[in-house]
Amino acid sequence: MEVFALVGESGTGKSYKALVVAHKFNINYIIDDGLLIKKDKVLAGHSAKKEKNRIQAIRTAIFEEPSHAYEVKEVIKKTKPARILIIGTSVRMIDKIIRTLDLPPPKRIFKIEDISSPEEIEEAKLSRLKEGRHVIPLPGIEVKRKFPVNLLESLEIFYKRRHGKRKIGERTIVRPPFSYYGKLYISENALLDIIIYILKDFKEVVKLGKSQINVGEEGISISLNLILLYGENIPEVGTKIQKYLKKELEYITGINIISINILVYDLKY
Repeated sequence: MEVFALVGESGTGKSYKALVVAHKFNINYIIDDGLLIKKDKVLAGHSAKKEKNRIQAIRTAIFEEPSHAYEVKEVIKKTKPARILIIGTSVRMIDKIIRTLDLPPPKRIFKIEDISSPEEIEEAKLSRLKEGRHVIPLPGIEVKRKFPVNLLESLEIFYKRRHGKRKIGERTIVRPPFSYYGKLYISENALLDIIIYILKDFKEVVKLGKSQINVGEEGISISLNLILLYGENIPEVGTKIQKYLKKELEYITGINIISINILVYDLKY
């Protein structure tokens, strides 16, 4: 396995340039802000961009939590990547990640100053400072799954060729939660209306009884009381409802669903 690294101060556009470096050196795996990414898919880890403060974001980015590091190491062992690009704010941070994930020493370390012009770096810094925006090496659809409340917009990345420009791919801009200028609130009543609408897809559900919805900083916790049709496999129906509700609610609201608890308190013929 060959390890490459891209180093630069926070907000200098490393994640934006990572795709260009990866394309040039045929690198399919990227480690960035706590995530292991292969091309357009998150394979393991969780994003530092979801943390509520910078201290916790740094801890996540360097895989300080043992279970976080173990998850990523196991996927690396299983997939056996030929090359990995690690993105970090310093050589020290790169070394820390390499030691934590049991990776070989870097074959080559790129500095953001070597691949970006002073104008590009300054523009990236201003964007981060004024708008709290950050580019991650993932397509929009993957970001919608992994960073539901942080999605802002997408951009297309090109590189110059002799006969013009060639598109490398599309990447997404997110805003870390600790950089928000405001918050989005969805009332429990609005969420309940959405749940009632979604449950109409289940013929097994006769009635939705008293329910509880808790909306917190980490996401939404839901407890539902249901009456089901007699003769149905209750555990099977309950599991199906849980999975479907989670998927639809996260898609519709863009907010993380922590748990969906279901109590079947009656059956009807």
